[in-house]
Amino acid sequence: MISDDTLNNLKTAIESIVEYRDVDLVKRDDWGTITFDSVKDHIAYAIDMTSVLEDMPLESLTDHAASELESHMPDVAELFDHINSFDIEEGDASALRDQLADQVKDAIEQMHEQYSRWIPYLAYQRGDIAKNLSKIEAAIQSANAQIASAKTYQEEKREEVDRIVVAAREAAASAGVATFTSAFKEEAEQLASEAKKWFRRTIGCSVAAVLAIIFLYFWPTLSADASNWQIVRNAFMKLSVIAVLFNGAVWCARMYRAKSHQTSVNRHRALSLKTFQAFVEATNDPRTRDAVLLAATKSIFANVSTGLVGDRPVGEDPSVQFLEIGNSSAE
Repeated sequence: MISDDTLNNLKTAIESIVEYRDVDLVKRDDWGTITFDSVKDHIAYAIDMTSVLEDMPLESLTDHAASELESHMPDVAELFDHINSFDIEEGDASALRDQLADQVKDAIEQMHEQYSRWIPYLAYQRGDIAKNLSKIEAAIQSANAQIASAKTYQEEKREEVDRIVVAAREAAASAGVATFTSAFKEEAEQLASEAKKWFRRTIGCSVAAVLAIIFLYFWPTLSADASNWQIVRNAFMKLSVIAVLFNGAVWCARMYRAKSHQTSVNRHRALSLKTFQAFVEATNDPRTRDAVLLAATKSIFANVSTGLVGDRPVGEDPSVQFLEIGNSSAE
């Protein structure tokens, strides 16, 4: 085992490096722009790892091992002394800085070889590795137990989760149907209000046209000796006024008929969605629900014949046909 003299020499060498723990060896105000940034990581490594050795069981080393571990410490400590006493006014400061930096790199890299060999051994002797291995094994066992418990819980709760998912989907579908039903109903009410306005405008234009015909029949009058040009001009003026009012009445009537048609269509769609929801809630068979969905889709989005406008022939929607073919293929 290690002798007292070798142990004391090793502790002295460690102390010679650790004493620079609170000393800035990288940059100082009196150095100006001259810094040792290129080796700051090397300096930090040497001080930190040497500080670790203070708490290690150095007594477990042999004289040969302690000598190897100590071999490069005096060189590093001496270089730290040179950096600590570095003065930019002595000769070529930049060249001296570069020379010291190169020497620090070489010395600490050689120190690293010894540290990497003996520090893990000392850590094992202190019990850190064994404790960490025990902690890792305990953590693995705990994780395995939690995984097994989670699998058991998953198996127990799978059916419940499936029921919740089904219920959530049905609730979402019902909420969506209710939303669109309300949207179609609100649209129908708005269109009905607009249709009433156009109906009043139609009545107004019609009454105005009738009154204009009566009024223009008596005014302006022409004298018996009026020329043909005056007669034509008078007739054209009266016909123009009547034509404008008549066309206005026709236009308002068309708008009233279109709005009334759209009102009926949206009410029909809202009623179809309500019917679809009622049928879906009354059955749990997926095939029946698909059939009701197809029928409701045809009823909602197909051309609705209201008799108010010229309707196109009600044909089969290609998208519905495609959905039917897809369902048949899936079966």
